[in-house]
Amino acid sequence: MSLEIEEQSKQNDYVTVDVNSDVVDGLSAFNPVGLNQQFASSQRRSPISTVGVGDVLSVTVFEADEGGLFSGKSGNRAEFPRVEVNNQGYISLPYTGTIKVNGKTPLQIQELVVENLEGKAIQPQALVNVVRNESNLVTMSGDVAKPGLYPVTSKAERLLDVVAEAGGTKFPARETYITLMRGEQQGIQLMKTVIEQPSENIYVSRGDRIYLSHDPQRYTVLGAVLKPSIYTFDAATISVLEAIAAAGGLMDERADATGVFVFRYEDPKVLDTLGIPYKRLVRGQVPTIYRINMKHAQSYFYAQSFHLRDKDSVFVTNARSVEISKVLMLLNQATSSVGNVARTSNRFD
Repeated sequence: MSLEIEEQSKQNDYVTVDVNSDVVDGLSAFNPVGLNQQFASSQRRSPISTVGVGDVLSVTVFEADEGGLFSGKSGNRAEFPRVEVNNQGYISLPYTGTIKVNGKTPLQIQELVVENLEGKAIQPQALVNVVRNESNLVTMSGDVAKPGLYPVTSKAERLLDVVAEAGGTKFPARETYITLMRGEQQGIQLMKTVIEQPSENIYVSRGDRIYLSHDPQRYTVLGAVLKPSIYTFDAATISVLEAIAAAGGLMDERADATGVFVFRYEDPKVLDTLGIPYKRLVRGQVPTIYRINMKHAQSYFYAQSFHLRDKDSVFVTNARSVEISKVLMLLNQATSSVGNVARTSNRFD
């Protein structure tokens, strides 16, 4: 079987790679494109919260002396606790007229208020706060405790901040994927990776849609093992050696230790890094078979360091003697049948 796979790989469009220390090191060092790279253009600095249509502001105006426009019982100031940004992005205050605030920060709006009161009020100053945020929102849905709309404030929230605000995930991080949709862009990452790699915990922006989905990572073990089946990752990482052990180990009387294979659709960048040529891409990936010869002592270390990925398949081939035994068994059955027919025929003679 091992030889058949190698021969067919020369004729077909998949790649066969013998696992050695260079391959293991190359696979361990490879980092696929994540959220940080995919949304790099909007992650160079933390986003600044700006005011939008529907937001409600509180505006307080101060004057430096009595007798001004806003002098009264409360002193030299006037408070406007609920000022809503209209559909055109404007607010209106006494003596200032309409001010376009859409896309402005609270600090910029303060400066505009003061500018519009110059020459009317006595050395005016202004204080602007967002009372209710209706425009700087992100949508959180899927497998979170409290799906809904969550505000993006001036402190600049990251993905994990919003997930925590939504009550956290319903399932373990290693079984949960986080999908971020921003305009026409979309990226997906394992929640465990977002937690472990700070660079993947990117800033959220107004209008982001965040979806958490429960999708346990799985691998398949087939061939000459005691318990061939589909298994879920019960730990953060699973090596080939651990996968074989989970399947009950190799069958001593059947397994060909030279033929332990890992079937995977590999990222072409990995093969480029390893200097391995390939012919064809399938949905952007390269059909790849990694071969580990377990008869060599060092291969056990390779199998221990070779980590499986979601949807990988491990296949242990049968020994050639087993294949020959199957043929002999079929021949024996055939000859036995012929013998039975002959003996039955003789009884009638």
